[in-house]
Amino acid sequence: MKRYTLLIVFIITLTSCKESNETNSLEQSEITEKATSEVVTKETPTQSKTSSNGIFLCEINGKDWSYTKASGIVDTHPKTKKRTAIMTFTKKLDKGSESVQLFYDADTKKLEQVTAILKTPKKGGGTMSAMYQLLNEGGKRLPGSAISGVIDLSNATAASGTAEVSNMKIRFEEGKLEDQSMAVISFTSLKFSGVGYSDLDKAFGNK
Repeated sequence: MKRYTLLIVFIITLTSCKESNETNSLEQSEITEKATSEVVTKETPTQSKTSSNGIFLCEINGKDWSYTKASGIVDTHPKTKKRTAIMTFTKKLDKGSESVQLFYDADTKKLEQVTAILKTPKKGGGTMSAMYQLLNEGGKRLPGSAISGVIDLSNATAASGTAEVSNMKIRFEEGKLEDQSMAVISFTSLKFSGVGYSDLDKAFGNK
């Protein structure tokens, strides 16, 4: 009888352990599934918005262009009294740098001019600094050239804005380009925000 009782206790204990293990296994499975679900549904950051190359601004002729420094100024022309907001995006390279400048009318907030200086391969080896410029009105324009955009200066120290630029031609030494497709460049639509700027009129008490 004692032996029979011990056998029953042993079976009950074994069954209890089995059920406990199954429960633990089920709970662990549910935790794993939940964690996996959270990883899968979590939004993946947009590629290269920030990277080792800087902060993504736009594509130029189909290639990503990022900047490592951004700044801005608002100033008034001493003769015309026209107020202009200039946003400068600079990309530091191992040798030299590249830049994109956006010129906005500080009163109408519209984009009026774009200038870019890019390092490109030149004939015979090495690189050259190619300068491009496009004005909203005036200047030498190509068929299909277009420039548009706006800036928000409602924040007294940080600007945000947009820009679209198509068919902007190199200004000098086109014949030295190794890749003639770089004689004309276009930007994809770009947006920027939180770019610190200084209003020189207020800084120097002119306004």
